[in-house]
Amino acid sequence: MDYQNITISEIVTQDFRTSEVFRKHDIDFCCGGQIALDVVCKQKSLDLDQIIYELNVFEQTKSGTEHIYDDWEIDFLADFILNTHHRYVKSEIPVLRAYLEKIADVHGENHPELRIVKNLFFESADALLRHMEKEEVILFPYIKELLQFQKQPENMENPVIDPSENPLNEMMDEHVTEGARFREMARLTNNYMIPGDACNTYLVAIRKLEAFERDLHRHIHLENNILFPKTLLLEKVILS
Repeated sequence: MDYQNITISEIVTQDFRTSEVFRKHDIDFCCGGQIALDVVCKQKSLDLDQIIYELNVFEQTKSGTEHIYDDWEIDFLADFILNTHHRYVKSEIPVLRAYLEKIADVHGENHPELRIVKNLFFESADALLRHMEKEEVILFPYIKELLQFQKQPENMENPVIDPSENPLNEMMDEHVTEGARFREMARLTNNYMIPGDACNTYLVAIRKLEAFERDLHRHIHLENNILFPKTLLLEKVILS
């Protein structure tokens, strides 16, 4: 693959395993993925050849377990996001709230950053729940409606939303906000490092928070870099 002439998001779309390389080098592949690899390497003073070498390792080691999300119909992808990522977020939020509340109370004296992390996560949790509700009630049904219209235009009713309201832009703006919140949580915890005085609850809380961020990155990537661009193309064809 000619990595130098495609964007970060395109690389990850073709093989999500490559996101591990970008994560390792602190390169944003979801909200800020619309940038060429050589450009981001210059910006971050990274060795382009080394990054390409690491990416080639994944290309040469084919995996039969990674989904090719870009090949899916957008209605199927929307359902996958809902049933996989939305369900995960909803199940993990109350668990993480309880863990972070507890370790902030117990370890906050020696680790005051935990109180900030707790507050940031609580803010993010509330925002994500509102965000997902808008997707489930408004955006995803609209995406399915567009696809149905493409197949059977005679059955198209009034759209669920007005495209002029730019709902996808609103969703992506909210993704940026949550991405920034989690970058701050990662910074405050030294990229989820476990200190020597951590108890088991502390360890589990930080590991769960790290896993939550990883899932969020994939969730945002699937929407920003695959679902939303394909929806915009379909919308343009149908509504032009």
